[in-house]
Amino acid sequence: MSESKLKLSGYWIVVVTLTTFVAVLAWFQGEKFHPSPVFRVVVVLLIGAAILLARGLITSSWQWSASLAARKVGRRYVRASSARAGATGADRAAIRRNWAAGLKASLRNRMGWRWCYGMPWLLVAGDDSTISRLMPELGEQGWLITDQAVLLWGGAGTDGRLDEGWLRQIRGLRYRRPLDAIVLTIDATTPLQGSGRGTGSWAMSIARITDVLRWSAPIYVLDVDGNDAVHAEGVPVAGCEFTRPAYTADARSVWAALLSLRDRLADESVWRLSRDDNDRQAADLSARLDTRSEPLAQWLAGLSAWQRRPLPVAGAFFTAWPLANASSASSVQGGDRPLWRYLAEASKHTSGRRTWTHPVTVLSTVALVLIGIWSAGMLISGMNNAHEVMLTRESLQALHRANDTPGRLRALLALQQRIALHEARVQEHTPLLTRFGLNHDRAILSALWTPYARAAKPLLISPVQQDIEGQLVDLGQMSTAQVDTQSSQVAQDGQQALKTYLMLADPQRADSTFMTPQLGQHWNPDTGLRAGEKLDLSAQLLGFWAQHFPAHPDWRIQPREDLVGNARQTLLAIIGVRNSEDTIYQGILDSVGHKYPDQTLASLTAGTDTRGLFATSATVPGVFTRQAWEGSIDAAIDDAAKHNGVEGNWVLGNSANSVNSGSSQA
Repeated sequence: MSESKLKLSGYWIVVVTLTTFVAVLAWFQGEKFHPSPVFRVVVVLLIGAAILLARGLITSSWQWSASLAARKVGRRYVRASSARAGATGADRAAIRRNWAAGLKASLRNRMGWRWCYGMPWLLVAGDDSTISRLMPELGEQGWLITDQAVLLWGGAGTDGRLDEGWLRQIRGLRYRRPLDAIVLTIDATTPLQGSGRGTGSWAMSIARITDVLRWSAPIYVLDVDGNDAVHAEGVPVAGCEFTRPAYTADARSVWAALLSLRDRLADESVWRLSRDDNDRQAADLSARLDTRSEPLAQWLAGLSAWQRRPLPVAGAFFTAWPLANASSASSVQGGDRPLWRYLAEASKHTSGRRTWTHPVTVLSTVALVLIGIWSAGMLISGMNNAHEVMLTRESLQALHRANDTPGRLRALLALQQRIALHEARVQEHTPLLTRFGLNHDRAILSALWTPYARAAKPLLISPVQQDIEGQLVDLGQMSTAQVDTQSSQVAQDGQQALKTYLMLADPQRADSTFMTPQLGQHWNPDTGLRAGEKLDLSAQLLGFWAQHFPAHPDWRIQPREDLVGNARQTLLAIIGVRNSEDTIYQGILDSVGHKYPDQTLASLTAGTDTRGLFATSATVPGVFTRQAWEGSIDAAIDDAAKHNGVEGNWVLGNSANSVNSGSSQA
């Protein structure tokens, strides 16, 4: 499909799409313009058809206005180089802004949205006088648009300083790739005194251009000398390109390339002179290279090796000065030389690179560093997590392989330690080198509870349950006719056992602080372990189980309601005897003991002579004195009255519902 057909199709697609969209809006939302939706849609379609038919008129008008704008912009931003040389800092900034605005407007009018990267941009660097003599039109407005390239002013003043403001304007216009190439112009007056490190002024200037633009573009050196009156329509291209490895080549390889060019020019000059005796341009350049090749090679090598990362010198080319007295009809403008077309095409095949200060390079470096850190972290994390998973798997396998009770208890302790490790990581802090998206502590912890509970029940809880149930059977058979100190102690121990038993059946009432010593007291299996090891294992295993029991209701036991009922009846009967009035008061009197002295008749009738009236040797116990009443008895009776009963005790209360509910959920 031809370009005109492509443009025509694009125009039709845009117009038809917009017409359809407006027609839909007119159908649904155009009541305020006309009540009939059909009429509204027909009007929109007629307008769209008119726009399609007027395509030729619209295109012609656009091209005419664009041509006027281009000529207007060209006239607006022309500024003489002499005015620029004497301008102040503020004037230079205004000139640079005008240059940038004119360049952008001209490219937009010429290329549309592709104005920025549609053609190669070549920065012509060198002395102001050299560039102005080679291309006077470039020195006037700072830029020149040819058919194949955009030429930009890059000259340095007499003081050797670059116009960095103009370079920043270029970077702002074309941020991603400011330049496609740098053309460094020299002439016969340029001193070619290269050194090993290339400390010449132009080496530093090129390096400064690279720093300001944050872009290292390929460098083509253009050596201008002599005249060529024969080729007024365009000086032929003469030069040599260096391959990419030659960017860092020494002077010998560059010299060899220049000598090869000299030989080719010598052969070509014979053919030219045979056709025209006045066509001596190739012969003169070949003769000039006899003496200029070696110093130029030294200069180019020094220029390339000036920085730690050598400047990319891509080639050396030679051209003649434009004729000073040539008529405009017979001469070619500097921007129309075949040389610029050749360099524009060559720059397409020799790409530049971003410097380390370029934002894209910085961001890319940061991104690569982060990716590297993350990749290394993932690798280390994967290894650490794989190691932890292997240790956990080994603990499970050891638990499954253990045949005797001591081995199973030790394996259960090892599994418990693995669970504690993963639990601490989940709840508190996961080590940095086990993260990076590969941590599975939560999933591993969730998976370990099932085998742990399966192994802990027969090893830990079943022996405790059997021992407590045996104690509750004995408690239910105990006589409650008379309560003494021994029976009270048995009842108290039985109450503790019943409380532990009920907690095992109802995790909501579980108290790890209370349960841990009780579980250790009732855990008495025949383990075959030494007493010290058994005590240590029981403290670690039972304490861990009691601590995590409230969070795992499925670990509850199935209580025997008959044992719970009998034990409660026995405890209530014993407590009832202990809570009777005689028992309570006797206990209060016994608690006072001999804190207060017994009273005799003389002490009771102090200050009164009772001889002849009373005579007795009996004494009154000190507990029945007023001093004892006020000091202890009164407060003890009030306290006993407050605590006389079992309403607040869920273990002994008539709360069989808790046991039944726990049993039903077990």
